[in-house]
Amino acid sequence: MNFDVKLSMHEILENKYFKDAKVIAGKSGLHRPVRWVHVLEVTSIENLLSGNELILSTGIGWKGDKEVFGSLVQQSIDANAAGLCIELGPYISTVPQEVIELADSHDFPLIVFFKEVRFIDITQEIHSLLIKKHYQILSDLEEYSNRLNQLLLSSNPQQKILQLLHVHLKMTVFYISNQGKVQVISKKTPEEQDRIFQILKGDKIPQHMNIAHQPVQALNQTFADLFIISESEAITEFESLVLDRSAIALAQSLLRELYVEEQRKAKEAEWVGCWLEGGHSNEQIHRYLSELEPNLKPNGCMVLLCKADNLDKVISEFTYLKVYFRSIFEQRGIFLLSHLQKNQMVFVLINNWKTDDFKRRVQEGVDCLRESEFIKKQKFSRLEFSVGKLINHLNDVKNSYHTAKETLNIREKMPNQLGNYFYEDLYIFRLVLAANEQGVLREFISDYLGPVLLHDQQNNGELLKTLKIYLQCKGAKKETAEQLHIVRQTLYHRIERLYELIGRDFMEPYKRQAIEVAISAYEYTSASKSLYEYASIPKSS
Repeated sequence: MNFDVKLSMHEILENKYFKDAKVIAGKSGLHRPVRWVHVLEVTSIENLLSGNELILSTGIGWKGDKEVFGSLVQQSIDANAAGLCIELGPYISTVPQEVIELADSHDFPLIVFFKEVRFIDITQEIHSLLIKKHYQILSDLEEYSNRLNQLLLSSNPQQKILQLLHVHLKMTVFYISNQGKVQVISKKTPEEQDRIFQILKGDKIPQHMNIAHQPVQALNQTFADLFIISESEAITEFESLVLDRSAIALAQSLLRELYVEEQRKAKEAEWVGCWLEGGHSNEQIHRYLSELEPNLKPNGCMVLLCKADNLDKVISEFTYLKVYFRSIFEQRGIFLLSHLQKNQMVFVLINNWKTDDFKRRVQEGVDCLRESEFIKKQKFSRLEFSVGKLINHLNDVKNSYHTAKETLNIREKMPNQLGNYFYEDLYIFRLVLAANEQGVLREFISDYLGPVLLHDQQNNGELLKTLKIYLQCKGAKKETAEQLHIVRQTLYHRIERLYELIGRDFMEPYKRQAIEVAISAYEYTSASKSLYEYASIPKSS
């Protein structure tokens, strides 16, 4: 694991090799961290430093030249060096007052050795301290991780993990779930805790406060946000790593709870299946839901179908899929019950918020699922969604289930015509479905389109396409020709042929409506039937 390990200037000055050293400038900057030590004797150093280095020098590079000395200090300040240590001796006997004032003005520590010291001993000692500190941090982090693992095996691990984080770092801890539930572990008064919470909800963090944040994520979803707050010292990288490990442990705890909950809810599958078939009364449904989720206040519901050709290959992951689906919809005020049928996942989406934006929230949830990296990793082949009719009475869920299946059927047959997932967006196809169920669709198509379909079949023509575009353009010939990519004269010829086949009155309102419905009906059924089924005259030999 790679991360920056730093010593403070105070720690370094306490080392035995600095017992005869003296800080002559920049004492206010002794809080600066040191992550490495460099011996530099050149006068151009701006490209040699990365920041937080302690520089050792004998002054041989400038030999008493004040301007060069001042330039060296300025370069060190600009490079965010931790400090400059000068050995007074044959190359430099004193530090110019101008240099001392420059260092003081930038809180840049200047340290002098009055006796000869071996720089190799200093670099070796400090680098050894840095390495020891690195291993100590790794050891502390490993010990903390082991304590987290022990807590994960206990009851109510979430609260214990938050408490451990607070005690270990001695900082205020905030845990805010997606549902808005807030847990605070702090020694501060309730008033101070509320003040911090308001700051976390806002956009601006006061400069005197140091806050680190880590999302609690599982299945590519964020379930909560974890914060540690320090109002004095800056949060170190080690403390950030402790926060990260805590967030991972909380995610594991949460995922385990969700998995156990979903396994329990898997027993509900039989009940949900019976509900979808209309086998429960309104009273039975409300009683069951109140026992399942006491805070649920149903405000309408829809049925969502999710179909995948290879669902059987990932069926072992169905519990995690349900956990993921539930996390998507619950944060949008939608309670979810699930049922598995062959190659379909059936979800009853129960609205727990206001009704007027229910459809929008369902749409957002479906869009989120379609774009989800977690879902893509399941490697479903041809994943399809459809949503049934919104119903206000829970015992009518069979109706929403039936209409969701109808929507899926049409979306599979006509993927290019239907972009939305909702039954209410089927528009004219709802009439098409009803006519098909009544057995009158074939005759209807034949009555209004039979001659056109037969002409296209016998002549390899495009009269049906021309008729459809012409109607969509409301009879505008120029626009129709442009969309068909033909010249106007060709369009006039085709329109004359349409007059001969279906009459010159096909633009009259009622007849036009009938023809438009017939075109939609034909597009719905054409995938599995021959043109000649709808022709008004038999196929020529």
